[in-house]
Amino acid sequence: MLLPIRTDSPLRSTPWMNWGIILVNIAVFLLARRDPAAIDPYLLSARDPALADYFTYSLFHGGIWHLLGNMLFLYIFGNNVNDKLGHAGYLGFYLAGGVFAGIGHVLTQSTFLYGASGAVAAVTGAYLMLLPRSNVTIIYLLFFVGTFEVPGMWFVALFFIKELLLPFTAERGASDIAHFAHVSGALFGAGVCLGLLAVQLLPRDQFDVLALLQRWNKRRQYRELVSKGYDPFGYLPKVRPEPLLAPAEPADPSLQRMQDLRAEISEALAHHNHPHAALLFQELIRLDPQQVLSRQAQLEVANQLASQQLYEKAADAYEQFMRHYGNFEQVEQVELMLGLIYARYLRRYDRAKELLIRAAARLHGDREVEMARAELRRIEPLVSGPTNV
Repeated sequence: MLLPIRTDSPLRSTPWMNWGIILVNIAVFLLARRDPAAIDPYLLSARDPALADYFTYSLFHGGIWHLLGNMLFLYIFGNNVNDKLGHAGYLGFYLAGGVFAGIGHVLTQSTFLYGASGAVAAVTGAYLMLLPRSNVTIIYLLFFVGTFEVPGMWFVALFFIKELLLPFTAERGASDIAHFAHVSGALFGAGVCLGLLAVQLLPRDQFDVLALLQRWNKRRQYRELVSKGYDPFGYLPKVRPEPLLAPAEPADPSLQRMQDLRAEISEALAHHNHPHAALLFQELIRLDPQQVLSRQAQLEVANQLASQQLYEKAADAYEQFMRHYGNFEQVEQVELMLGLIYARYLRRYDRAKELLIRAAARLHGDREVEMARAELRRIEPLVSGPTNV
């Protein structure tokens, strides 16, 4: 038996709307136990559906394990979706997910539908779009009890595939489960959140599914360019080839060392050894201050230098990044980081002001915008000119 018990996605606010939905489901379940027959008019009949039934059916559950299973999934995935959508948006999304799950059931089956599974499936579909890189901790109950972590993307995708395939299997022991309602809810949740991200009605960040696809596409393009002869070390000075008959001169040792360092930095980053990569990068810059790595490598090294509190070196690395990769789609995050370093540690207040104003105008997350504005207010007496954003 496998059950999710938590996710590693951080929350910025208390998801009280999700907790409210969970408490309402529990309260309705307890009230319905007094007279189980009284709930029949509120279930969704596939043969004779009423409009109100699309909203009421999801409040009723067939038993305690049916309720606990749905509420567990809602707790694991709903808290983070609530955090992303806001309280009113999450409530509307949850109700709409239940409606679309009910429509999917009515179009494909002829039985009564009850339970929050369809709406919960919509929440899991939204989670897949918003937080595909998060890990979910799974508890397994076999001959002994233990836990392990899997990427949330794979957990939700396997759940969706299972629900899609089970109705067509030869074993029909689970025929009382509304698989198509689950599939409809998941498709609704994923589609709505993907659309909201695409038109930027939801705040974008580097962890959503669109950012993941963009990075994958850029890596694909990079591999294609390299296979066609693109030189990824194109910022190194070119060495003019000597005539074939001319006597060979010794290679420039500093040039050879720079090439070796760049290769070693790439290898260190590939093995997630960021401290060693940062150390090698400092040696590279001592040999040639104009050296710049590939976009992702330059950013990772700059972040590592900042985490080691080597703020001057980190600032130089970020500046080099912005000079060469100014069209980076999330450059406002780099501007925010660099502005904070200049303001808090290097006392370059004029440059900090310039960067923080630009970042505040383009950032999407409320927390990041407020961070930039708070720092601008703090340094306002230390810079010349008004600080308005």
